[in-house]
Amino acid sequence: MKTLMMLWKREWLEWRRVIIGTIVIVTFMNLLMLLSVSRGANWMHETLDEKGHITLEDIQIDNEEVGDVDIRVNGKDIEITIEGEDSNHSVDTWLQRSAMPVVMGMRIGMMATFGFVLFLSLFYFSDAIYKERADHSTLFYRSLPVSDHQILGSKISAGLLGVIGLTLFLSVEYVVFARLGIAIVGEPINTLAAQVLSKVSYLGIIWDWFSYLLYAAIRMAPLAIFLMLVGTFVKGRPLLIGIGGPILFSITWAILFQSGAFLKSLAKFFWGFNSVMFEQMESMAKGVVDGNLIYGGFLSYLFSLDTLISLLVSALLYSGMWMLYRKNIPTG
Repeated sequence: MKTLMMLWKREWLEWRRVIIGTIVIVTFMNLLMLLSVSRGANWMHETLDEKGHITLEDIQIDNEEVGDVDIRVNGKDIEITIEGEDSNHSVDTWLQRSAMPVVMGMRIGMMATFGFVLFLSLFYFSDAIYKERADHSTLFYRSLPVSDHQILGSKISAGLLGVIGLTLFLSVEYVVFARLGIAIVGEPINTLAAQVLSKVSYLGIIWDWFSYLLYAAIRMAPLAIFLMLVGTFVKGRPLLIGIGGPILFSITWAILFQSGAFLKSLAKFFWGFNSVMFEQMESMAKGVVDGNLIYGGFLSYLFSLDTLISLLVSALLYSGMWMLYRKNIPTG
């Protein structure tokens, strides 16, 4: 374990600028979001002072018409009424059903964060071995009293754990900034948000997201190891070859055999872990029961045939990567 910790530290020292830079950029974007929210809040308060109320027109939830929602502020009291010929919704029902879109919005924001981190991870995995071959530092690490499996294992685990950890950190930051945005807006949004968010469990959202990231890490392991495998023998451009090569092969296959089945299967295998997110969003259509939001669950996906296939493919790709790594093929 001590050796693994040492190797993880090496990966951190090599990539810490990228990680810290990512956190700084995302935090800066969140601060810009708060600035936009602050400007929008000023407009809303000016409208309240001028007209005494705000009307949200043609509100829909799940493609079902709710009606016009009128919000008035009388001193410290807030009055909410729903108007519309076809409206049969009470205010409590509207607030309860509004919790589901709120959580979906949070999940979409977290997915965007995950997509950004996943994009950065492609550079890490493609350069993990190639970079050491290019600067000949691989010779130094091979001289240390560590096995090839320990070196390769530390790179794979550091990359996957880094994706999980960085995504989880930025996701929590996103939720915190979202709550700060609501606080900045002030009344009457704060009161409305309190009634809506009382139906939402932040712990449930974070745990649900963490279990999804575990599943996604297992499913993306074949792609990560494949990029590392490419980095063991190419003379240059490991990311371009690792991503562009399979895509070019798939397009050629589709043209020669007039079938896109192979391309679809390839995309489904390497990127299928994102589809479960949309499956879970559909399960959330149940809405609120007994005052609590119905969440989906990702832990069940961990014990599935797709996960087993991903592990087997990862093992096969790892074997090929290990054999090529032992040959220490030069880059030039």
